[in-house]
Amino acid sequence: MSAHAANIVAAQPSDLTVEGVAERMAPHADRVEELIRRYPVKRAALLQVLWLIQEEFGWVPRVAIKWAAGVSEVSPVHAFSVVEFYTMYKQVPAAKFHIRICRTMTCHLFGAESLVEHLENKLGIKCGEHTEDGVFALETVECLAACGNAPAIQINDEFLFGPGDELNKLENGWSAKPEDLDRWIEILRKRAADDPQAGQADELGGIILHSDGHPGAPEACAELLPDDYAPAPPALGVNISGNGDQITVTGSIAPECQKVVLERSDDGGTQWTAVGEGNPADIPGPPGPKNVPITDTLAIGSSAHYRMQTHAGDRIAKPSETVSITAAEPAPEEQEGDA
Repeated sequence: MSAHAANIVAAQPSDLTVEGVAERMAPHADRVEELIRRYPVKRAALLQVLWLIQEEFGWVPRVAIKWAAGVSEVSPVHAFSVVEFYTMYKQVPAAKFHIRICRTMTCHLFGAESLVEHLENKLGIKCGEHTEDGVFALETVECLAACGNAPAIQINDEFLFGPGDELNKLENGWSAKPEDLDRWIEILRKRAADDPQAGQADELGGIILHSDGHPGAPEACAELLPDDYAPAPPALGVNISGNGDQITVTGSIAPECQKVVLERSDDGGTQWTAVGEGNPADIPGPPGPKNVPITDTLAIGSSAHYRMQTHAGDRIAKPSETVSITAAEPAPEEQEGDA
């Protein structure tokens, strides 16, 4: 069985024009309009428009990239760079069954290279090639996010997760062996013989049409949510400590909050009074949630409940969990020379 390397230039159809692409894509017009409606600018829909092209053609011809660029109002060079960057856009006509094997660390340690070598010998092709009959293509890729079943193997959009006769039958900790691949090659060859026409995948997963869209997008009717549509993130992990009459309450505060107010109740939680404030921005350290301490003075022997309430602009969070304490005299320091 001879092999064909992925010659992108040679694969381009000489008789396909931008107008021809537009005609082929006409049945997808409602879906394209929905994508444009969902984003504040048209260029944000580019990736999904390219997915629609791949759904229709089975791959992404370069002239179709020009059509996608026009629809998304970006330059052809910009659209081409997107196709070049994301390897799941197919730049040559796809084989019926595209086998991808992960080559990153976990899969390498579990024998990915030996499986690649086995498949190259079995199919008579090298990685980056497809069989002359167009049934199989082989490729090594970076992480497939399936390390638990390393070496990770993907056939088209499905994973080989276990020894069963169906893909995606997950058996935790199972790893593919050469004999498993041999069995699946025979299964797929039979499928190809029974159904020689390549199936058309719904790349966008059944997109729902006629949504309100994104506020400001062309032909969208959605309205902006008010600034206070959701409360601010609340203070988390609130804890309390005391040293004599000095009480310190600390909470983890989200970075979007500009103010955190410490409230105290002296009657068991019925009436609350603000007794201090803090700002996460005043706490040194890298960006992210900050532990913000706020102090208060409480008479020795008195008890009180405390809670924190955060503010982000005009949005106010629900009060945090309540913590309580009774102020006590600090323990006397040990005298020098005491046992």
